[in-house]
Amino acid sequence: MRNIIIDRDKWADELTRIWKALDGHEVEVEVEALNLGDQIEAEHVPLKGLSYDPKDDVVQLWVGEIDHLIRQPTQIMMVEDDEGRLLAIDITDHEGVQHLVNIRQPVKLAA
Repeated sequence: MRNIIIDRDKWADELTRIWKALDGHEVEVEVEALNLGDQIEAEHVPLKGLSYDPKDDVVQLWVGEIDHLIRQPTQIMMVEDDEGRLLAIDITDHEGVQHLVNIRQPVKLAA
């Protein structure tokens, strides 16, 4: 398994590329915070959208009927398996809260 940190100047393009590859795939959204512990926000729901708006500094994630906003992200990381298939997207916000998007069926992204 390997973690790939995405450069901030590539967030918008990379998240759009990931969304296009995963559109409709089932995901689980998990939020990990020291004061809350691990919370499952959504599971077994289709990914409907994923984007970064640099003007408002927000990642927007649409899953099922949920519109999940991650304000002031500080890091976006892709987690891949040994074959290069995307397992998860790990987004950390300015408060240190981790927002994990776990992909139910890992997908190999096009280069």
